[in-house]
Amino acid sequence: RENSGGSGQYRGGDGIIREIEYRRPMTVSILSERRAYAPKGLMGGKDGARGQNFLIRKDGRRVYLGGKNTVNVQPGEILQILTPGGGGWGYTS
Repeated sequence: RENSGGSGQYRGGDGIIREIEYRRPMTVSILSERRAYAPKGLMGGKDGARGQNFLIRKDGRRVYLGGKNTVNVQPGEILQILTPGGGGWGYTS
């Protein structure tokens, strides 16, 4: 997640994108944080980007799952997890 870290004298670390494709029907649960509230910057640094979770259905629809959810998935469907970026530290000059 390029540029997902908050700006600052020291930029926050970037998040990543994980994709899990399911091969069998199953029930999947996700429990994650920093989806509603961004990671805070400190000492004048800017906040990092919030994370997001999606289920990509076989027909291409992207369903937003929020931070905590349980869903039934089918073969070929993908859980896409966008992790949050870290908050920056310090004022930029």
